Amino acid sequence: MNPNTNAQDKRQFTARALPVHLYSGDGALSRLPSELSRFGAHRAVIICGRSVHSKTGLIRHMEQMLGARFAGVFAELAEGAPSECIERAAAFARELACDALIAVGAGSVLKGTRVVAMLMGEGRPLPEMATRYGPDGKPASTRLLQPKVPIFNVLTAPTTAQNRGGSALRMSGSLHQLEFFDPKTRPKAIFWDPVALATAPASLISSAGLEVFFFALMGLGSAPQSNVLVAPSRVQAWNLASTAMMQLDDLNSRLDLCAAAYLQNRDEDDGGQPLKTHLAARAAYALSVALFNRCEGLTQSHGYAAFSGASVRKLGRLCNAAMSEIGTHLGVASVQHDNEYLDLVASAIDDAFVRLGWPVKLPARSVMAAGVDELVGFAIRNYNANSDGALTPHANLLKEVLLESLAAS
Repeated sequence: MNPNTNAQDKRQFTARALPVHLYSGDGALSRLPSELSRFGAHRAVIICGRSVHSKTGLIRHMEQMLGARFAGVFAELAEGAPSECIERAAAFARELACDALIAVGAGSVLKGTRVVAMLMGEGRPLPEMATRYGPDGKPASTRLLQPKVPIFNVLTAPTTAQNRGGSALRMSGSLHQLEFFDPKTRPKAIFWDPVALATAPASLISSAGLEVFFFALMGLGSAPQSNVLVAPSRVQAWNLASTAMMQLDDLNSRLDLCAAAYLQNRDEDDGGQPLKTHLAARAAYALSVALFNRCEGLTQSHGYAAFSGASVRKLGRLCNAAMSEIGTHLGVASVQHDNEYLDLVASAIDDAFVRLGWPVKLPARSVMAAGVDELVGFAIRNYNANSDGALTPHANLLKEVLLESLAAS
């Protein structure tokens, strides 16, 4: 699916290098006060979830470090960044005359903090700022032109949300999810500090790391056809993620997963399309987002584990070269018949997720309650996976992926 199909095209691309300071390793957080000073920030608000605030000493440690620059903490950002949490956080930050936001957490917190900055800057209702879909289903991002307060990201778990300007959040009612984009909300600095990463339980690191692992695995499929900057990032992301996921109690492995996720962010800046590497990856990603938003108790990582192999079986024939590349990295031997080979690759993918402790079947009751057609429709409307409409003609195959991924009742 990558348009770069020959050696000439691999050297014809557009990349961007947006400024961000990245601090990794022991004492990384000690650089946060100087980063605030660099942007003239005097009233910083920390945004985090309840667990990191109440069950660890990290936030108190940061308050002491920031001193007079600390204005307050909003510790109620829930999983999925529900819209009501975002609205309360923005009101809290405005009331404190906040001039900087410090996001402490993983995906939901980092994405949610970006939307908090958008809401503070734009002062409009969330639906008015979100990506809009026309009658033809084509998306159009809403331009958000007002200045935004600077954001600083402190990771407690690896996440590809660490260096992006786009966000999605849960919305009550019929919309279910809103999508936003504003490059002015990309972080000014990112911190990978072992003190912060140690606060996350192994279960959270496993779930967050699995997302990095999924994108690293799928990215291998189009690495040979990618441009000369993207290709090595994809291979290195896989090398880091596949090793680190086997030893999550090691803080160095957590740092390596942060690095793999950052390479996936850089992939996009270097002209790649990590969320659109090939149709099997798009399908698994879009269905996983739908699962997370519509099925209580199931995360995107549950979806990645369940849908990856099934997507290869159902859509792999539409991207055979990518499947062959993934199979090579997983040690799958070539066979004469394509369908047999795809099944072997899919089985190797399933085995990889099982070794990491993740089931490759979903509870049928939860999925059927959400509605198979509804989940497929939600997946088709995923901007990141389907802004070009490539998945739309294959809605029936997405439905087959869903049904294959259900555990026998």
